Amino acid sequence: MKHPAYHLAFLSFWALACPSLTAQQPFTCRGSFYLAIAPQSSSTVYEVQVSQATGNVTFNGLPAGPVGFVLNGLGYRSTDNFIYAVNSETGGLYRIDSNGAAFSLGLPEGMPSSASYPAGDVSPDGKYLVLLSVSGGFNGSTEAIIFVDLETANHPARTVNFPGNNSAVYDIAFDPTDEATLYGWDALNQRLVIIDTEAGQILTPFAADNTGGTLGSIFFDAFGNLFGYGSSPGTGSQNSFFSIDKTTGEVIIEATGPAAQRSDGCSCPYTVQMKKRVEPVQAIPCSELTYYFELANASGRVQVDLTFEDVFPEGFLISAIDNPVGGTITAGGVGTTRLRIEGIDLPEGRSILAVTVTVPDNAFGVYKNQATLSGLPEGLGTVAVSDNPATATQNDSTNVFIDSLSINLGQFPEALCPGEAITLAPTVAGGDFLWSDGSTAPELTVTQGGVYSVTLSSSCDEVSTSVAITEAALSLDLGANREILLGDSLALQPDILGSPPFSYQWLGDTLGALSCTGCASPRLRPFDDAYYYLALTDANGCTVLDSIAIRVLKDREVYLPNAFSPNGDGRNDTFFPQSRQAEEIPIFRVFTRWGALVFEATNTFTNDNRAGWDGTFKGKTLSPAVYTYVVEVRFLDGFVRKFTGDVQLVK
Repeated sequence: MKHPAYHLAFLSFWALACPSLTAQQPFTCRGSFYLAIAPQSSSTVYEVQVSQATGNVTFNGLPAGPVGFVLNGLGYRSTDNFIYAVNSETGGLYRIDSNGAAFSLGLPEGMPSSASYPAGDVSPDGKYLVLLSVSGGFNGSTEAIIFVDLETANHPARTVNFPGNNSAVYDIAFDPTDEATLYGWDALNQRLVIIDTEAGQILTPFAADNTGGTLGSIFFDAFGNLFGYGSSPGTGSQNSFFSIDKTTGEVIIEATGPAAQRSDGCSCPYTVQMKKRVEPVQAIPCSELTYYFELANASGRVQVDLTFEDVFPEGFLISAIDNPVGGTITAGGVGTTRLRIEGIDLPEGRSILAVTVTVPDNAFGVYKNQATLSGLPEGLGTVAVSDNPATATQNDSTNVFIDSLSINLGQFPEALCPGEAITLAPTVAGGDFLWSDGSTAPELTVTQGGVYSVTLSSSCDEVSTSVAITEAALSLDLGANREILLGDSLALQPDILGSPPFSYQWLGDTLGALSCTGCASPRLRPFDDAYYYLALTDANGCTVLDSIAIRVLKDREVYLPNAFSPNGDGRNDTFFPQSRQAEEIPIFRVFTRWGALVFEATNTFTNDNRAGWDGTFKGKTLSPAVYTYVVEVRFLDGFVRKFTGDVQLVK
């Protein structure tokens, strides 16, 4: 980053060359995110915030309102605290101030014509507005990278063409912690990419992530965390706020906001920000907490003579301080609830200040507090407040919940089921455990009945409780495996020992053969071999399982006599198929020895002499002779068997 004297000279040049621009008011670089939305072909610039009350994203329009055309390729320039962008139709360069007003800087010299510039950011040194051109809309491709010189009159544009690629990158952002790396989001392939500005290549080291769809804007904070705003695949609505892991490419939806159309965005990560977390986030009285203050300085220089201050909740006395950033404690310190450190020279990069406090013995509930870092330059907002990294909300206080010293074993089962174990693992916010068996782990695994007790203690209090565990007696026996003839039925009679009431759940391959699946003794009429299972649950909630195999014996035999005498003596007067039980006969035919059909019956049953052949044809008794027959029998399980043979008609 260039020396401040250079910036003064540069601003003086702009004041002389473009007097109309001197009225512009610069932004304050606090890490804010800005979005340009053009629902009616005229962009309005918004500051985007995450609500502390709801966690939802809100857009706060800047006072100037619509600029009269569509802005694209937004980038925040930290050297003068203005946003730079181009007119999406003409390619003209514009400078946007903190009111959202856009001032024309003319058409950059050598700017490619007939191109679209959806992606842009300002280089970390402030020299270039870096743009990507895309053709063909969503299904098009990223064609080139354009460097618009912001320091030279007429703003000459230099173009580096990309080789053929299958991507559509709609926004880019420089990493403030690694200024040589330029990230982009490929909406066509739904993945994070890296732009090689020197070689003019789009690198694809990350796998696709279908959580993110079209991200019209991506941006960094001072810690190097990457975020985006856009749509999920298939939604068609750009209303989601994403966090993006720049090491894995993983995308997570953090919050939602209003739908955006033709949007582009940027942020100012080149600032000083502070995160504050606490460990543990739940604790008990008289225990210790450690607050960690992560200070990120991405401003490009050491920030000198800063003042850190935090006031902890009443009674939360400081017991230790780990301070890597120097300075002098001028108020509070160990043994107090306040810490004020003056004269801090904050180096570039990240630093972590840790403060350990002791929780008072009467504490209970949620406690919040927030730290400040003051003495920053006016362009960085003069004061940075701490942010809770556990929430998507910006600049919110850090919370800790203090619970009373209590322990409850009543939430665990008091009956030990056969063959199982109970793990007594009470959820408490801290303390030291002592179980009745002498163990000091926060949980105890029980495998047999008995009375188990535990004592939970802190440095100022102690509580005890116990629970009696009984061993539930539960057994189930469905008996030996069974055999059954096809078509017969049986009742399943389980032998049960246990504590009623019981619940029954019969399971098996052919549940349709059971008369019920939730009763104690269902009747069973199976067609095929199968296993049946019973899951039995008793009054203690214990469950046992047993099974029984049922083998179905299938008698396929059908008796057809080789002679009959239809003489009216009441004996053997009819020729008909016979079987152990009635089976369906789809077809029954009798023929002469020359093949003439003399009898046919369909859809009858075995064992029915009324459906047999009485030796007549067309009402007349045939002469004694040998006749042939064809019989098809369909058994109960659907199997069809064909029988053929001869029968002799005698007088």
